[in-house]
Amino acid sequence: MRFFFLLCALWFALMGGFFFAFSAAVMPGLALMPKDSGMLAMQSINGAVTNAYFAVGFWGAMAFSVLGLIVSFVLRPKGWFWTFLASLIYLIGAFLTTVWGNVPANRGIADLSPTSPAGLSAWTSFQPHWILLNDIRTAAAVLAAFLMLLPVIWAGGGSRR
Repeated sequence: MRFFFLLCALWFALMGGFFFAFSAAVMPGLALMPKDSGMLAMQSINGAVTNAYFAVGFWGAMAFSVLGLIVSFVLRPKGWFWTFLASLIYLIGAFLTTVWGNVPANRGIADLSPTSPAGLSAWTSFQPHWILLNDIRTAAAVLAAFLMLLPVIWAGGGSRR
């Protein structure tokens, strides 16, 4: 069980780090560029991110969150509440925020010309909305990784938390 929880925490932390990089460097960097260049760069990033490396991280973390929910609720190992909560936080806060928030926002600018008035207007409103969603999924992924580690840290103790 400990190894499974460690894998869950690793995958959640991996995605948290990926999301954090966007908040810490990518989006601030794009904001420093001329608007049309920043939008074009974001469109390129969105096209490039659909690759096997990202798929393994993103879909792997989602699978671990679903398995974490099932294992925690059905088997109720020591610390099950924390692993259940971690899995739920990741699934809702990171995965669903991405699927229902960031991805639709990305699609909203995908086919717009960065030099058109409509494109520049969309880019201006895109950034704060996308960054807020990204901050939510970053915090959710990092918190989920931390919570998933609690039972591992507490392993060997006599209490059932």
